[in-house]
Amino acid sequence: MKSLFTIILLIFVSIYSFAQTVTDKRNNSPKFEIPDIPGYYTMKCDFHMHTIFSDGKVWPDIRVHEALAEGLDAISITDHVEHHRKGVEDNHVIGYEIAKKAAEGKDLVVVPGGEISASKDHYNALFLTNQDEPVLRDKIPAVRITGANKQGGFVFWNHPGWTSKYKDGNAPQTEEFVSLLKNGQVKGIEICNGDGYWEGAHRMALENNLTIIGTSDIHGISYYPFQPDKHRTITLVFAKEKSLEGIKEALLNHRTAIYRGKDIIGSEEFLKPLFLESVKVEADYRRGTSVAYVQLINSSDFDFYCDYSGDFSFYNAVSLVTIPAHSTTVIGVKTLEQIESFPLEFTVHNAITAPDKKLRVEVPVEIKKAD
Repeated sequence: MKSLFTIILLIFVSIYSFAQTVTDKRNNSPKFEIPDIPGYYTMKCDFHMHTIFSDGKVWPDIRVHEALAEGLDAISITDHVEHHRKGVEDNHVIGYEIAKKAAEGKDLVVVPGGEISASKDHYNALFLTNQDEPVLRDKIPAVRITGANKQGGFVFWNHPGWTSKYKDGNAPQTEEFVSLLKNGQVKGIEICNGDGYWEGAHRMALENNLTIIGTSDIHGISYYPFQPDKHRTITLVFAKEKSLEGIKEALLNHRTAIYRGKDIIGSEEFLKPLFLESVKVEADYRRGTSVAYVQLINSSDFDFYCDYSGDFSFYNAVSLVTIPAHSTTVIGVKTLEQIESFPLEFTVHNAITAPDKKLRVEVPVEIKKAD
């Protein structure tokens, strides 16, 4: 009787494991673990943060230490150019200078930048060469944006769904702003700021060929190094080289995605290789059956929430499949006969390619040959 019970238990465990996460390798590290994609480095970047030299709460070198603790590759200190603290009005690059010195010898790129926000419409300008130039504090947005561009700056519109300025949460597309877009003066837009995501801004980015940006806009101290299950909102920059020049080239060519909460936002061109580099596949058939034992091995920080849309059915599982970060998810696929390879077609619900549009990806499965 005991051996019969053991056999039944083993059979139950074996069947149950076909659709369950069987290993979990989370290491409780706050550092980002996101793969590179073919042809590019995936750089983890935050291009919007503040320090004590405008309306932030911390010294610039703290921003460097936070970034290193969280595994960022690049940051920009974007203090408000027009209202620095008293006593430093004559040096608007002091925050950058302190951060740059703190990052010497470290694996972190510090991008010169500032928030040019002398009216209700705020813009960040990266790669500035002279933040002390008065034109950057002009009350007319077009004037200061033009000034930033003359310095070779990359200008993006900040928090366009900011309810303290736009009560309905929708950014107005004024004639002046549209003109700046058409003239190439504004090259990017924050579609995510902090926890916010604005579909209207995302749509605007797609319609106007703008680079999408996601940032923390952090003012206080970062608690993320002490919360490994959470992360700041960041821009993923797909760069040819890990350098200031590499970041700028990628931004100008719209090679970005955004990681906010559980969501990854970007074009299919980048989200598909991110998925396929994150999730590796091992598969074989259970002896004497046509049920393929498929392991989906996720080595990244991304949790993927997938809906299967292929022709096969699953063994003891439903079509909704979760592939958690740093874990192995196992499913049984009924192929009716043993075949050498087949695709698994998924819609990934937290991989957003456009408002109301999710990533569709085909995962190739190759059956492991018996020794």
